[in-house]
Amino acid sequence: MPLIWRVLGVNAAVLAVGVALLVITPATVEFPPSVQQLAVLLVGVVGLLLVDWLLLRRAFEPLDRLAAFARQVDPLRPGERLALDPRADPQVAEATRAIDEMIDRLETERRDSAREALHAQEAERIRIARELHDEVGQTLTAVVLQLERAVRELPPSAGAEAVVEARELARTAAQEVREIARRLRPEALDDLGIASALVSLASANQRHTGIRVEHAIDPDLPPLDDDAELVVYRVAQEALTNVARHSGTDAALLRLRAVRPQPGAPPDAVELTVEDRGAGFDAAAVANGGERGIRGMRERAVLVGATLELDSRPGDGTRVRLTVPLAVGGRR
Repeated sequence: MPLIWRVLGVNAAVLAVGVALLVITPATVEFPPSVQQLAVLLVGVVGLLLVDWLLLRRAFEPLDRLAAFARQVDPLRPGERLALDPRADPQVAEATRAIDEMIDRLETERRDSAREALHAQEAERIRIARELHDEVGQTLTAVVLQLERAVRELPPSAGAEAVVEARELARTAAQEVREIARRLRPEALDDLGIASALVSLASANQRHTGIRVEHAIDPDLPPLDDDAELVVYRVAQEALTNVARHSGTDAALLRLRAVRPQPGAPPDAVELTVEDRGAGFDAAAVANGGERGIRGMRERAVLVGATLELDSRPGDGTRVRLTVPLAVGGRR
């Protein structure tokens, strides 16, 4: 029964009960009414309104559930839908379907816009990395060569030590520029794939931060498309950066494996895990914020239909798990 008819039926029933009580009871109202009669009328009206409210509250309960669901929808956790009660009011069911369709459109548009933004960002990273390598890096290399020539030609009394120091500074700057270019766009990801890129990332992270990163890469990984590989790499990069900045530990684990629904079955997802046994933090307090790059990782996960799980407690380390379903991120 449509909601409007249910409300009308409840009100009609309450009104009918009130009229019946007036007919079958000896109660009368004189003019002007006495105080006792006014009190009886007031109690009767309040009682009828209370009964009406109790009956209507049940009729409007599906709308309250629909409103509560709409308030808790999180764009960074796509796929949440309200289960439709087959006995629901037709108008409530139609509103539920309309909200689900709207969420579908919003998630699709958000995923498409995020993909375009990621492609634009990566294209800009490639351009900057190329300019750093080809222009700034080459210029610094030329400066190093000129300074080396000056060191050979200058006598020690002519300030050769200062030139040697300048040469070392220029050489250090050239190495830093090459490292920045590599971080902007890792060549291993383009040339060798995600497995080799993660091994290189772990080695570079250990070399620059001193944190030992153990890596366990499944040798039988199913192929991923370019967007999924990029998301896996960036999430691993951000997670290892957080380990270096916040954990206070000297070791971390990076694991990439194929997920199979049952032993011997073909994989249906790829799972990335980065964990440490460091200081940890209150995951619930920062889960939806921008702290520790969590929001950026969630947005990247949404891009390829992946799920990101964050498990951390103060004093008990942190675990970041990214699961990429092959139905979305697999290479065609």
